Order: sequence, then C-alpha cells, then structure tokens
Amino acid sequence: MKGVLTLLFFVAGSCNCVLAVQNHADISTASYRTYSFKDGTSLSYSKPGFLKTLGAGPADFGSFVSDSFKKDKLPWLAAIAASTLILIEYDQEIYNGTKRLGKKFSISTEDKTTTFLKVGGVPVFRGPTDLGSAMYFIGDGWVSIGLFGTLEAYGLLKDDWRSQTTAHQLVKGLLLTGFATASIKNITGRETPSAASAPRGVWRFFPGFKEYIKHRTRYDAFPSGHLATAMMTLTVMTENYPEKKYIKPLGYTLMAALSFQMVNNSVHWASDYPLGLAIGYGIGKAVAVNGRASARRSGPQKTSGLNFYPYVTPDGSVGGGLAYRF
Repeated sequence: MKGVLTLLFFVAGSCNCVLAVQNHADISTASYRTYSFKDGTSLSYSKPGFLKTLGAGPADFGSFVSDSFKKDKLPWLAAIAASTLILIEYDQEIYNGTKRLGKKFSISTEDKTTTFLKVGGVPVFRGPTDLGSAMYFIGDGWVSIGLFGTLEAYGLLKDDWRSQTTAHQLVKGLLLTGFATASIKNITGRETPSAASAPRGVWRFFPGFKEYIKHRTRYDAFPSGHLATAMMTLTVMTENYPEKKYIKPLGYTLMAALSFQMVNNSVHWASDYPLGLAIGYGIGKAVAVNGRASARRSGPQKTSGLNFYPYVTPDGSVGGGLAYRF
C-alpha cells in the first residue's frame, strides 16, 4: 500500500507542477506561447494538436536513432556497452543479493499485479496489490497514460498549451519506447531470471515473433522496457517543466525502487538496465525537443551527467548504482 501511495504522490506531484504553469506564461501570440522562468530561460509552444504530435512520431524516432550515433555520443555508447558487460559478469550475484534483501524487508519476490479491467475478455489494466507490485508498477505504461490524462484535462480547462503538448509527448514517447524496446527484445532473446535455464540467463538471438509471444519470459529480458518507459516519462517532464526542481530527485528515487523490484521479482537482470535507461532518455529528449520545433530556449544551460555503475562493498557484496549530477 505504501508503494501505491508513493506512486500517487508522483502523479500528484506532476499535477502540482502543472498548476503553477499559468504564472509563467507571460507572452502569448496567435502562433505560440512563451513561458519564462526565474533563471532567465524560456520555452515556447505552438498550438497543440494530438494527431499532429503523433504524426511526428516517425521523424522523432529517426532523430533519436541518428542522434544516438553521432560522434559526440560515442563516449556514451562506450559507457553503455561497458557497464552492460560488467553487470552481465555480476548479474547472478546481484540477483541473489537482491532477493536476500527483498526477503529481509518482506518485499514480495513475485509479480502480484492483478487484472482490474477486461475488454472482451482481454486484460486491459493490471494494477498493484502490495508494496512489491506497486514498486514494479512505477514503470508501467499506465503511469504515463495517467499523467497524460491529468495534463490533457488541465490543459483543456485552462487553455494551457504547455500542459497539452507535454501530455501528447508522453503518449508519443510511450509508443516509441515500446516499439524500440520490443524490437530489441525480439533480436536479443535473453531469458528473464524467472525462466533462466543457466546462471545469468541464456541469449537466443532472433527467436521469431511467434515464438517470442508464445514463450515470452524466455526472450523478454533485454533491455528493460519498464525502466525505459520510466526514464522517458521523467525526461519529458523535466524538459517541459525545468523550473520544478523536485521532479528529478523524486523521479530517480522511484526509478531506483523500480530497478530493485524488477530484479527482486525475477523480471530483469541488472545488466538489462543501462540500455533501457539510454533508450528512455534518448526518446524522451527527442520527443520533447522536437515537440518544441517552433520554440525558443534562451538563458544559461546547466550540464548534467547520468552514470550507472557496479560496486563491491567491503563485505564482498556486489550491486549496481545510478548517479545523476545536476
């Protein structure tokens, strides 16, 4: 139940950031609206359109792919590859240690999400029923959909273009992230911990779509779609609401809980995370920036850095860490 309250706080916090938007909208024209902030930066938005935003999806995905392989991104690609390989080496130890820690704190090691809504006999909505499933639910697409509904409703009621644009970007980002991660899963075919036939799981490349659907847990581990979705959501929110400083620490705290639980409930290995984080961040960035194609951003810009790394404690325990500098 605490996990559910945490999730609700995340959604409520995002809503609060929307409620303050109108105070920043100081310039309006028929073609765009500009929101200025205390640090001298400003963001401009053209009139929102849901279908227009979704229609730009292929272009945004192309932008994400091309930008990911630019020369200045090579160090990042090397870091993603290196951290993944290192974590693969320690995956089994991290998995065993996480299960012990989960047991110590009485966090369920099983996925206890339950179907609450069916359409034509097909499960449409699965929600959490305990702390463990609430932690896992943080990366579910329904969180993005919930934020979409909140932001869209507020935008319509208050005629807030930033709120509506952000809502549309979240839906587009969710679709693109799902496409990217599902495509890679169908290529890498890595066993999840729950279906592992060998330590650290077996990789069966190009299993085929039918085989993947029939025996999903055999091929569904790499990369993490839940973590990619969570990172995409956080990136879109922070790109559009830079003045809300609490979004990043709150978001990363929730993502840390999600990361722990996905290993604890045998859905993922720790090495599934670096690429998932990178995909989510890259798509979120592309969707947000391209969604402001007619926008202007001025003022000082802060640099930031995201690092995912393995660690070994003095007593010999192995784990993974996520460090963000901002």
